[in-house]
Amino acid sequence: TLIESTRQAFKEIKRTLIDGVRYYVIEDKKVSYPSVTSVISFVNRDKWAAWQQKVGLAEANRVRKHSTTRGTALHKVFEVYLQNGDYKSLDAYQKPLIQMMFNAAKKDIDTRLSNVHLQEQTMYSDKICLAGTVDLVCEVDGELAIVDFKTAKSEKPEEWLEDYFVQLSAYWAMFAEATGEVPKKLVVFLVGEDCSVQIVERKNIMNYL
Repeated sequence: TLIESTRQAFKEIKRTLIDGVRYYVIEDKKVSYPSVTSVISFVNRDKWAAWQQKVGLAEANRVRKHSTTRGTALHKVFEVYLQNGDYKSLDAYQKPLIQMMFNAAKKDIDTRLSNVHLQEQTMYSDKICLAGTVDLVCEVDGELAIVDFKTAKSEKPEEWLEDYFVQLSAYWAMFAEATGEVPKKLVVFLVGEDCSVQIVERKNIMNYL
């Protein structure tokens, strides 16, 4: 099937840290490409430094840890759920906050997402010399899309999501280069601690690339 042939176009790539930056090692080509998330973090370093100075180091570290833990846990539950696995037995699912956020998002996952091509797949592009791990490639409302799951305290203004679409456009390029398939859109699927669910799409992909 098309989905099986898509999956065969990818293989797992080793990750490594070089001077604190994540790289992906493409062994058969004897090259390493930086992670797209690392590049975006580097571009935004002044913005994050200003925020840390404003809130203080201790608070910044607390927020980062909470955000990372929350995001990793919900990602795992989504991943196993989309594989029709036993997500309710996961350690992550035992946390009341994660259960609440998952249940808030479940209806949209069930009704809007279908035909999963890839999940948590490493990929790279020789054209843009970047690599990364995509959350999800599937159909959203019947159109093939690159999807990124995000978490937050609550819904965000759409202009705050622009960096996410830059990240997704890189995955779009990697996927298209490897498979010849061209996804129609980029989708941010953001779930809030207040049970808000925000699904935002962009089709002007080249603007972000």
